[in-house]
Amino acid sequence: MNGKALIRELGEALGIELEMSDKNTCGVFFDEDEIVFEMHDGQLYIMADIGPAAGRKDAHTRLLEADCLGAQSGQACIGLDSQREVFTLHRILEGELTSTEFEKALTLFIRALRYWKEWLAQPASGQSDEASFVPNGMRP
Repeated sequence: MNGKALIRELGEALGIELEMSDKNTCGVFFDEDEIVFEMHDGQLYIMADIGPAAGRKDAHTRLLEADCLGAQSGQACIGLDSQREVFTLHRILEGELTSTEFEKALTLFIRALRYWKEWLAQPASGQSDEASFVPNGMRP
């Protein structure tokens, strides 16, 4: 995985210096959205918090439906960090990727993140329960 080079190239495209730390991690904000990157065993992890999970048992079913095979999560995985009580989104990239492929995967990840943040911020009664609904741009 050429993750370190992809992160450097992302920084160049953004006009900032972006490098992996000694622990193979780094983070960057896209507007208000913090995205964290980590390298482990040749895999590049892309991670972000969606929002608070405390008191949101009503959201579990919908988020699990969206997570099924990544169809409504931008090919990422929706999870629950029970220690911090937050819903999370993560994707693992493997193999050699071009900058274009990485940018496409990252863009899809950010779209999914923003969709689910917006959805989770709505009052429970205003949230769609339609399992067939697919957020715009979530299909590969």
